[in-house]
Parts: sequence; C-alpha cells; structure tokens
Amino acid sequence: MNKHLIAAALAFVACAAHAEAEYKPFVMFDYGQERDEKHDDVARDYINANVTVGVKGPNKMEYSIKAGLSQSNPTDSTSKTNSNNIEFKVKKSYQLTDWAQPYVSLRLGEKMKYDGKHFTHYAVDGGVKFKLAQNLAFDTGVRYRNNLSKSDFEKYEGSSGEGYSYQSVRYHGMLLFDVDKSNTVGLRYTRSNADYYKEEREGWRVHYQHNY
Repeated sequence: MNKHLIAAALAFVACAAHAEAEYKPFVMFDYGQERDEKHDDVARDYINANVTVGVKGPNKMEYSIKAGLSQSNPTDSTSKTNSNNIEFKVKKSYQLTDWAQPYVSLRLGEKMKYDGKHFTHYAVDGGVKFKLAQNLAFDTGVRYRNNLSKSDFEKYEGSSGEGYSYQSVRYHGMLLFDVDKSNTVGLRYTRSNADYYKEEREGWRVHYQHNY
C-alpha cells in the first residue's frame, strides 16, 4: 500500500509541475500531537506527520493530496500502533470582503491500519480566514468526518457487536504567518468530540507551506 501512496503523490506532483500558468503548485509539511481528554477507557496520545502537494486554480479553487503517518500511544499499555492515511481534497474559497474569506472543502481518504485492515472515510469542512495584518491571518472552522465502509471494521473493532464508527466533529483555530510571498508557517489548535466512542480530543499542529 505504501507503494501506491508514493505513486499517487508522484503522479500528482508531476501534474502540478506541468500545469498551466494559472495553476499554482504548493507543498506543505505538518506535524501534530493530540490527546484524548476525559475518558480513561480510551485515553491515549497521538502523533501524526503529513506531506501535502496540490495546486491552486482559478476561481479560488484548490486541489490536493495528503499522505501521512500516525502513531497511537495508549495510556494503559506500552504498545504502540501505527497507521497510514491518504486523502484527496477539493477546496473552494470566497472573497467576502478584503479581510474575510469563507471556504468549504470536501475530502475523501483511505486509512490503513498497522495489521493491514483499512477503511474509506470522508470529511466536510467549513470556515473563515480573517486577515489581521499584511502578513498575518486567523483561520477558524469546523470539520465533520465519518466512515464510508464500516463493514470491514465490524469484525475487527466491534467485539461488542456495535461495529466501528469514525464519526467526529472537530473545531479549530489557527494563526498563519506569511514569511514572504512563497512561504507560510502556521500553528493550529483543535478540539474534537465523538459521542459514539466517547472521545473528546484536543491537539496542536505546526505546519510549513511553500507556494511555487
């Protein structure tokens, strides 16, 4: 599966490199840490790292592919579990005013667990990016995510017969600083909840983006 991730990323980069002048390629690297807060039965830490390649097109459209790794560290065990994820995203932004830019995006991804199990998921995002200064912005929004293929995980995760859900709602606030016209760094705080499997998680993420 890792070969497929690499092939997809290389193909996307090749398309971006040969895109017409009106399409502007970019690449982003991010690293984040999260923790389940309230429920001891699922309390654990998460570490994740991702690379994203994409293009910004006409009419404030954006197309990208993200590949990443994540590690789960349960608090009641010394065992660690790893997984891979690949995700395609289409994003549309709107110029509401000179200082406010709403956006909406749709994502489709595949998560591969350490033991070969995998499932497909989707997410819908919405938010607003506020321009605070010439090179400083604040982004806030919400994401809804869920699983498209529970059947693969009903036997794997659902020992109680209830199956498996990837459903969660996440809120975020992020500061973005433009170092120059080509480079941006960001710091994001997130808080998410998933009633189905009693999760309440918060996390921090740093990222660096280079625009070509």
